[in-house]
Amino acid sequence: MNRDEKTAILLDQLANGKLPRSIPADNDYVGELTRLITTLENIQNFTLALANGDLTASLQGVAGPLAGSLKSHQAALKHLTWQATRVAAGDFSQRVDFLGDFSTAFNSMVAELAESHHTMAELNRRLQDDITELQRMAAALRESEERFRLIAESVSDVIWTIDPQMERFSYISPSVATLLGLSANEALSQPLATFMERDTLDQLRTLLDRISLQFSGQTTTEIAEKMEMEQRSSDGRRIPVEVVVSAIADDQGRLKEFVGISRDITERKRIEEKLKYRSTHDSQTDLYNRAYFDAEIERITDGRHFPVSFITIDLDGLKLINDSRGHDAGDLLIKGAAQILRAAFRADDMVARVGGDEFIAVLTNSDADAAKAAINRIRECADRYNREHTDLPVSMSLGGATATSKDKIAAALKQSDALMYDDKITRKKIR
Repeated sequence: MNRDEKTAILLDQLANGKLPRSIPADNDYVGELTRLITTLENIQNFTLALANGDLTASLQGVAGPLAGSLKSHQAALKHLTWQATRVAAGDFSQRVDFLGDFSTAFNSMVAELAESHHTMAELNRRLQDDITELQRMAAALRESEERFRLIAESVSDVIWTIDPQMERFSYISPSVATLLGLSANEALSQPLATFMERDTLDQLRTLLDRISLQFSGQTTTEIAEKMEMEQRSSDGRRIPVEVVVSAIADDQGRLKEFVGISRDITERKRIEEKLKYRSTHDSQTDLYNRAYFDAEIERITDGRHFPVSFITIDLDGLKLINDSRGHDAGDLLIKGAAQILRAAFRADDMVARVGGDEFIAVLTNSDADAAKAAINRIRECADRYNREHTDLPVSMSLGGATATSKDKIAAALKQSDALMYDDKITRKKIR
């Protein structure tokens, strides 16, 4: 078999998708075939990475229309991932128009999610209306306890009554099984202390005492009261609940028993905590935001944490990256800067994103030497980060200043900002 025939066999293997492990050294085209196999291996590895969901893979050493097509596909998947993240965050305006039939399915899903979101909001509004109606119905329970029982057993909220001695439930609806994990009979047979911590039980009894005063003529406030508390489930979990409490009088107008409605507000609390977090944190970097920074300055001004050092950080080249490589790359640059700053500072240091490319760190009980050390840590962390992210390195201009008293905070912030600009100018001259 001559050399051309051997080369033809190798090319035939490549055409069938088989990559030879080696090329005979005596082959006239060993260099060209080796480069071809390397290129095909790079393409194969890149496409496998995309198929496995790794959108960070890079296609090195390959150019031309095929490489452009694969990279374009990767960029489309990255953008789709970003859009999916936005939808998960509640942005239902996202639409896809570059993936054929998938675009239609994706857009249909987002539209359905938007409709579901609207439906849930309407259901919640109706649920709030239902609470008001249940409070009204509580006043009519004196006329028909049986009617009350039928209503109580048809709703998901837990409806209950407590004797005037405030020791046990005298009635509790079957939905207690969902809330606390035990049957109505089990709940009726146990004292209130079984379901609540001591301080929570004291809160409830204080509320019931206040309502009972309605029947002694000692107060003229509304009988229906609302509070939030925690109840203990049968498996030991603490469940946050909203409780609306009223009272039932007998025919002579004397207190007969207390009646209440308990609602599991675990999901509401989770949303409240998330909203609270988002109100103080930058959504893109998870660092503190400008509002929190302003509040922190006020807190420091009124406190005793001096000396206080400020580190002003400006992300270099963000506009250039946005203009030349797109906002996705700019977003990655911002997140890279945030990663560096989190690594450089202590857990009790406050680092905030106060502008598009501006960050400020606040170091309480830290003098000028501590500020210099912090700047050095930022440089070291940036160097480590850039060694691992050579495709999109992060460059930051830094300045630091220290305030020894509250009347020097404004001057320190101004000095820190000025030193940061000096650093930017100096570093530009070096480059």
